[in-house]
Amino acid sequence: MKRVLVTGACGNIGANVVDLLLQRGYGVRAVDLDNKKNRETAERWGERVDMCFGSICSEAVVTEVVSGMDHVVHLAAIVPPVTDVDQAMGYAVNVVATRSIIAASESQPTPPRLTFTSTAAIWGRNDEVEGPRRADEEITPSDNYTRQKAECEAMIRESSLDTVVFRIAMTPPVALAALSPFVFDMHPDMRVEFTHPKDQALAIANSLVLGEEVVGKTLCLGGGAHNRYRYREFMNMAFGAMGIPPLPRSAFGDALFLTDWVDSEESQAILDYQRRNAGEYFEEVSAELGPARHLMKHIGPALTGTILAHSRHHAAAEGKQPRLPNAYRAFTTVRRALKSAKSYL
Repeated sequence: MKRVLVTGACGNIGANVVDLLLQRGYGVRAVDLDNKKNRETAERWGERVDMCFGSICSEAVVTEVVSGMDHVVHLAAIVPPVTDVDQAMGYAVNVVATRSIIAASESQPTPPRLTFTSTAAIWGRNDEVEGPRRADEEITPSDNYTRQKAECEAMIRESSLDTVVFRIAMTPPVALAALSPFVFDMHPDMRVEFTHPKDQALAIANSLVLGEEVVGKTLCLGGGAHNRYRYREFMNMAFGAMGIPPLPRSAFGDALFLTDWVDSEESQAILDYQRRNAGEYFEEVSAELGPARHLMKHIGPALTGTILAHSRHHAAAEGKQPRLPNAYRAFTTVRRALKSAKSYL
């Protein structure tokens, strides 16, 4: 029985990877931070998973969890905007911990294969690009996060391990109101390619049984041509799933480099993982409301003004000052409305 370590195991993609590995009979060791949410996620695995709650920033933890593994699937990461707010923590998790995982893996009597997830943002700005990004295309990291991922990719290529690098397209969780003020800062025309977290997990799980088809390669994982959108279009689909009317173009900012379309033809041919589309995903998100989804059709329109009032970009277009320096209060209002609607029904 092959033994697989999954870092970031309780996260959006990680939990789906663990589920699949258990279904396929792997021995699974998992590591993630010790908090209430992660413990609730891990409860569903029970004793079937060797669960370690700890930080991969601890070399002792890394040494312990890597020992005896055949594969290491390294998913744990800090993402924007946290990588800008706390640059030291972002670098520690994204780069220093990855370096520790590589070193611990190389020191094993039989080193495990290392699978690393990078990002579709690594090519930088996408406003002047026509086709989807290719894995062999020159990268131009544009922020802390993408520079950190690029540094990790370089470390991995220089290591002595068998490795696989996946540059993943946008993969949102199946969750209600998974929103933050950060959503306003993206350009409405930014290119986004949706991929369901279960499809990303399927690609990763399928790769573990392959050899020369994937080892040493950098592959793009995306949802395919039928899952490509512009940011405003996709976000308004997200709002619509929660009963909130579309937001105008003025609500959004000017960041054009946080995700992109990717050429996933090669990865799909090898891994056969593209199963779901964005429409199905938003049906799942809407279903999280239960019967309240019908009530939200009436409540949602009343929230539009509140949300727009806290978009600094919309305020600037209207010649006004936003009510708050961020939109936390607006999205708290959304969450409270969702909760009240569910409670009412």
